[in-house]
Amino acid sequence: MGEENGMADAAKAILTADTMEMDMPVHSEHNKQMLAEFERRRRARTLTLPTDDVQVKLKLRMLNQPICLFGEEILDRRERLRALLSNMSEEEVAAILHSDRMTQEQQEQDTETWYYRGPAGLKEARVFLADYSLKRAKLRLEKARREALETNQQERALARQEAHKLVQQFQLHGSQVADTRPCPFAEFSPDGKHVVTAGWSGQPTVWHRDSGDKLIRYAGHTAQCGTARFHPGAFVSQSRTAVNVASCSHDGGVLLWSLEKETPLLELDNHGDRVSRVAFHPSGKYLASACFDASWRLFDIEVGEELLYQTGHSKSVTDVSFQGDGSLALSTGLDCYGRIWDLRTGRCIMFLDGHTREVLSGEFLPNGYLCITASADNTCRVWDVRMRRCAYTMAAHTNAVSRVRVDPGGQYVVTSSFDCSLKIWSTESWQPLRHLQGHETKVMGVDISPDSKWIVSAAFDRTFKLWTVSDY
Repeated sequence: MGEENGMADAAKAILTADTMEMDMPVHSEHNKQMLAEFERRRRARTLTLPTDDVQVKLKLRMLNQPICLFGEEILDRRERLRALLSNMSEEEVAAILHSDRMTQEQQEQDTETWYYRGPAGLKEARVFLADYSLKRAKLRLEKARREALETNQQERALARQEAHKLVQQFQLHGSQVADTRPCPFAEFSPDGKHVVTAGWSGQPTVWHRDSGDKLIRYAGHTAQCGTARFHPGAFVSQSRTAVNVASCSHDGGVLLWSLEKETPLLELDNHGDRVSRVAFHPSGKYLASACFDASWRLFDIEVGEELLYQTGHSKSVTDVSFQGDGSLALSTGLDCYGRIWDLRTGRCIMFLDGHTREVLSGEFLPNGYLCITASADNTCRVWDVRMRRCAYTMAAHTNAVSRVRVDPGGQYVVTSSFDCSLKIWSTESWQPLRHLQGHETKVMGVDISPDSKWIVSAAFDRTFKLWTVSDY
């Protein structure tokens, strides 16, 4: 009996000693660090983070952290944000995660595409656009199949090398003062022998390419003129007394001009806000305009009627351009997104999400299924409409990329930037071929001639410059 009591007391003493050992305060610094790490991981697991990669980047920017590291994927970026927040207090975490929380109604309003009832002419226009684009698409595909059968890979590579060799020889050919104020836009005529410029004085001007002489200066805008574009048949098939030029201004006006008169032939309905860009449809029957009221519009220039009023962007629309077939339109905006629209149905068929700052310009490639956008985040992104994804991202310039233009042959791309330079890129590897420097201020626009042998650039220094292969 005594032995049993002794054994029970010993066991109790051992149990008590073990319990006392576990309840003792932790004096080891290593143990404190381990417990703190366990607590941090527990807090990290309980954090509710946004799943939208754009929102994750915004949170990282609020923390003064890089929004993207080299080789970092979307999930890696989200876990990096989680690790950063887990080291902060609950009040700081709440301030970061809930600082820009929007209501459900606001979120739906920003992401929803609105469609408006159009006039009777819209149905006729959609039928025409479908018929027109299907014929052009058929011809484009037949040409692509024929080239694939008649030329081998080596011949295509040689043709590409010849085009790249040509652009690598581009030099500054001449410079001309275009306006008394900054010159934001310049474009070649369809015959490649003339240039039209827009100026903040409100006066678009047509110039001879070779001599640099002024052909005609238009007067009619009461505010800064941001864009002037040639009709697809100007100097080729269009009568000189018909509509050959369209321009837009910051007061919401869009004017149509001939080559004979300095006064406008027609003024389209005022937009009520700044019109940033206009673009002729390849058929020449319609004109699109991008407006700072977050909409873009389509006009029938033969009767001056507005056919389509399209919203979808949450901020100002900066550019609108058409696919070569005439079936699709690409719009870009200050909301950092681009949208591709099917003109035959009116639906948005692709949402271009990837830029971290305002998208300033967009353009389709001649193959019909690739397009490229230029942004204030200093990059250009190539998008595949078939795969509905971003195919390539180009770290293009050291400042905002103001405009991007594609060679009519599809061999190279030219970008202009606020870093005062132009760059030429291969459409095969998306690598730079040539860096053109000559402007002393930010370059606001660029274009390529129809024969791919000339480049024109427009700049804030009031000039436009011509670039081609030098003879000396």
